[in-house]
Amino acid sequence: MIRSRALVRLFAALSVSILLLPGWVGAPEATAAPTLPSGFVLRDQPSGQAAFDLTDFAYLPDGSVLSIGKSGKVAWVPTAGQPRTIARLPVHDDGDLGLVGLAVAPDFATSRQIYLAWSFDTSGGAFTMRVARWTVTGTDVPTGLANERVLVDLPGFYDVHGISGLVAAPDGTLWISIGDAADFTRMDPGALRSLDLDQLYGKILHVTADGAGVPGNPYYSAAAPNANRSKVFSSGYRSPFRFSLDPRLGLPVVGDVGWNTWEEVDVVRPGANHGWPCWEGNAPTPGYSGLAGCAGVVNTAPVTAYHHGSGADEGNSVTAGIVYSGSSYPDEYRGAFFFGDYVTQKIWTMTYDSQGRLVRAPERPPKFTGVGGPVKFAAAANGDIVFADIHTGNLRRLSYPGTNAEPVAVAASSTEPSTRTVTFDGAGSYDFDGDPLTYHWDFGDGTSQTGARVTHTYGAEVERASARLTVTDRLGASASADLVVVPGNHSPEPVMTDPGSRTFAVGEPVVVEVTATDAEDGALPVSWTTLIRHCPEESTCHAHPGSPGDGPVFAVPFTDHQDSRVEVTATVTDSAGVTASKTYVAMPREHRLSLAANVPAAVSIPAEGGVNTAMVTEGATFEVVADEIAADGVSKFANWSDGRTTRTVTVTVPAGDLTLTANYLTPIDQRYQAEPALRQRLGVPVGPEAADGTVRYRPYTNGRLYWSAETGVKQIEGDILARYLALGGHRTFGPPATDETATPDGTGRYNHFPHRPGPGQSSIYWTPSTGAHVVYGRIRVKWAALGWERGPMGYPTTDETGTPDGVGRYNHFSKKASIYWTAQTDAYGIWGRNRAKWEQLDWERSPLGYPTTDETATPDGAGRYNHFTKGGSIYWTPATDSHAIYGAIRQRWAALGWERSYLRYPTTDEFGIPSGRQNSFQGGYVTWNRSTGQVIDRRW
Repeated sequence: MIRSRALVRLFAALSVSILLLPGWVGAPEATAAPTLPSGFVLRDQPSGQAAFDLTDFAYLPDGSVLSIGKSGKVAWVPTAGQPRTIARLPVHDDGDLGLVGLAVAPDFATSRQIYLAWSFDTSGGAFTMRVARWTVTGTDVPTGLANERVLVDLPGFYDVHGISGLVAAPDGTLWISIGDAADFTRMDPGALRSLDLDQLYGKILHVTADGAGVPGNPYYSAAAPNANRSKVFSSGYRSPFRFSLDPRLGLPVVGDVGWNTWEEVDVVRPGANHGWPCWEGNAPTPGYSGLAGCAGVVNTAPVTAYHHGSGADEGNSVTAGIVYSGSSYPDEYRGAFFFGDYVTQKIWTMTYDSQGRLVRAPERPPKFTGVGGPVKFAAAANGDIVFADIHTGNLRRLSYPGTNAEPVAVAASSTEPSTRTVTFDGAGSYDFDGDPLTYHWDFGDGTSQTGARVTHTYGAEVERASARLTVTDRLGASASADLVVVPGNHSPEPVMTDPGSRTFAVGEPVVVEVTATDAEDGALPVSWTTLIRHCPEESTCHAHPGSPGDGPVFAVPFTDHQDSRVEVTATVTDSAGVTASKTYVAMPREHRLSLAANVPAAVSIPAEGGVNTAMVTEGATFEVVADEIAADGVSKFANWSDGRTTRTVTVTVPAGDLTLTANYLTPIDQRYQAEPALRQRLGVPVGPEAADGTVRYRPYTNGRLYWSAETGVKQIEGDILARYLALGGHRTFGPPATDETATPDGTGRYNHFPHRPGPGQSSIYWTPSTGAHVVYGRIRVKWAALGWERGPMGYPTTDETGTPDGVGRYNHFSKKASIYWTAQTDAYGIWGRNRAKWEQLDWERSPLGYPTTDETATPDGAGRYNHFTKGGSIYWTPATDSHAIYGAIRQRWAALGWERSYLRYPTTDEFGIPSGRQNSFQGGYVTWNRSTGQVIDRRW
């Protein structure tokens, strides 16, 4: 079954499947027309990549597109015109690999930098997987790539699950997703690399633009920022093929491609371990989960998962998408997360809250089917969902025409009276959705023409005409503008003196001057109109009328309307009724307003659509809001970094970028602040709070505080903490379930730890004389049953240790006692003189084997004994001390009634005599004859 599924998966899943192999030459399979919710349409745009080669794309600030293909091609797609190739990288493009990841730096307009992820061959048949930063050459038109700066280089092992996902964050950092690089055709122990924090495989990384770890990463070390673990944000992934950043939380939302059963989508918190290869979805992975490396691995549950298969609700290769941030889709999709499956050509939507908890589950069945193969999602200028369809090589855009914005027609003309020729110019027209426009001119004399800029010669019979420009977008929405044309009259010519390319803060005066002369009329009066153009997104611009005016000079304060520009238009009209106008657009002087939190939490700028970072106008005033409870569900809002303690505050944008941090008191912080005695005991913090899966901890001068939902906040310190960390810490034993606590006798101290699949419940006990030692599992259960340290055992003097024969495990204890365990016997205690005798006989290697009872009182109350696995026993009384008895002699003694017989208790171990072996007893002796096997008991 595994073999057959693996063969199917060769063509159906992984991350970018075998369909991407360079040798694939077939055309896409014919599919039925897409099934979409009512009102939606799919529109195609060329990507510059071939079918089955398109892997990733990104928008540039001017609305053009960069795309990459698996075979190594980098293409540029202008807003109008044909795509062109700007670079080709040599690639190792077998299996999942090739050129597969692209991100555009947030400051691309000035830096011209992008990031690429690809694989390439090296010597000896090996290959390397790389992430590098490049500079795009050319100015308005990209022409090539230069100045490679390598950020990550990793050797490849198999042609699957490599470096794939790249996201350039607004703060200039880079997020990277990397698969396990393991063999998908079998259970490959190499997949355990995903759990090793010192290896980058199977991880989400958060790095600077130069590839160092980002301070604030859960395992970051200021002393070693370039160490692998300093770069790790989360772990435990198989093939995290695509991901995006949630606009509220700033956290990755990743799709992890499964093996045999589940595809999952994860909302990723710092330090989270999503469990691969020990877990897939919410279930232990057959085969892998039994590996030693999976013992104690705790899974971070996905926000959603779906089953492999071809059923209506199933799929085979998840592609995580983005949160819809536009306003044109119906309300049910506002703030929804779109994700897809490229093999089964489906798209689902779901919503989750600020703590990453599912609010609206994915549709069952999905509403978007037959849409092609989505391998990357992005947003158009108006927020429309756009995805790379690997099946066709096109970019496909999901639009909702019912809310399609109409274009704006802007027409101008100039006349040459000597030839009666009028030049018409509609190039100033625009569409808020970013759609290309068609231009139709009706000249008012019964003729027409198409094109953005045209000329027309009027006949002598036309003294005056009304011309009309009609512009139409791709969805059929249109707008018109009318012009009065007098072919025998010169058009007025206004000349504008404006502030140029400078930008403005709120309230700063915008001053514009116009002079206008006309060949027939001389100087003309000037009238002014203003529009406040509000553009939350370029696709959703709308205008508000501003103040009018007259005269050659006009001044207006720059608007305080958020996300707006001021359009100042001067209009002149000659005596023939021909008008001309000039418009100056005053643009805002913007700075970046960023909201952060000391733990993952939803912090937002409501006026900017609820995102946590935006470019905003200097001098503008905004409300910013922080959730009361952070994404972990328990940390509580405390204050902003400027000291204000209300969750909603007003911010005025200064003359520079501003970052405002919401400080949350985690459960650890809450307890530390609430308990002065605890603060005095632990000392001051010496590092940030870190997360690892469901566990959080913070180091202090003298110890640590740990938190989990299961255990709450508990303290651990000193030698107990040192032993805990040396044995694997919370990954082995879980977080502490108790504070470090004094034992009832006042001699020792201990911490208990919760149940974990490997060791079970555990404890570490310490005394000045024994040091700190761990006891867990069935041995701990036995020790507890015997009264802990108050019983006959005392305190542990060893950790649980394997016996030399590899069969059993044991702890020794301070009262010359031990507990031994095997899978066949369970755990039993042995102590005092019986243990001394067993030790003298060489422990479990003796003729006795392992204990099968605790030390137990005999029925007559005079003695004590232990039985053992090899049919032997040790008996003790104050009069006889401890002696071992086994084999045929023990069988005879048992047949006679043990110590209740006339023999009473043994007074010797079994010893050799000329004829065989003998044990002596208080009331006689028993011999065994070597030659005959005869056993004889006699009185003294």
